[in-house]
Order: sequence, then structure tokens, then C-alpha cells
Amino acid sequence: MYLLLTLTVIFSDPAKTKPLFIPADAFTSPQQYGLTRDFINQIDSDMTSVRETRRALGEESDCATAPAQARGDIDATGTILEIASGWDAELRIVTSLARVKLQSGEEVLVEFPFGSMRLGRTTWCTSDRQLKAGDAIAFNARRVQSTPARLIATAREVVR
Repeated sequence: MYLLLTLTVIFSDPAKTKPLFIPADAFTSPQQYGLTRDFINQIDSDMTSVRETRRALGEESDCATAPAQARGDIDATGTILEIASGWDAELRIVTSLARVKLQSGEEVLVEFPFGSMRLGRTTWCTSDRQLKAGDAIAFNARRVQSTPARLIATAREVVR
């Protein structure tokens, strides 16, 4: 349950000055994660702004489309051990953070650009694709500076 323990601390930039990935559980238990009502209201405002922008551009899908990402320098294959959805404060989308065991045996945290979560009465989502624990995946990713360290997947394929 490494991922769940890791997620008790909100991911932040290396200087620990701003949150980068906020697990969905933080919005149902904000005090446990040290989130203020103003902070949650700001995230809700950000989410609403993103949705309104998409609708103004003619996108009627219930889920957002993740912005295109440049190809990363890491190609890997592995199995998802745990996965949780949350809010990526930089991309301003819902994403999924997974603990992945690579074929080499190494375990890494990988953020995938899709997922769903609830905030208040609204369900927010990015893409209709979903992954679950046990899925074997091949993915391309880039390493990002964060505490704890994680990879951002730029492309993935479920291997059945």
C-alpha cells in the first residue's frame, strides 16, 4: 500500500511550495490533508473554468480532453499495482496516479492523463479510458521534478 501512504502527502514541487497532484480523497477529507475551504473553492473554480472553455470551443463531451504532451524519453512496460484519481494542478485536469511494477522489478509512480473524481455534486473526468489494478500496460513517459518523484505518461496502451 505504498501509493496510499504516499498519497497522504500531497505531491508538490521540489521546493514544496505548491501542490501538483491532489488525490481525490483530499476533497472528501480536506482537513486531513490540510486543505482550506478557499483552496477547494479555487480548484472548483479552475475546474469550472476549464469546462466552460471546452464548451465554448464546441466540445460537448462530459470528460475533458487531456492536452497533447511531447513524447517522453522513457518507454516502459509493467503492471499497475494501485491506482487513484486526483487533480493535476499544473495541467488543470483530473488524472490518475498509479504505482506500477516495471518488468525490471522496479516500482515507479506514474501519472496518467485520465481519470474521474467528484467535487461536491459534480463528477469531473478526463477521457473515458479507465485503468485498474492488475492491468498490464506499455507506456511512454517523461520524468518530472516533484516530491515524491513521479513520471508523467504521454502515451499508453493496455496489454491484455
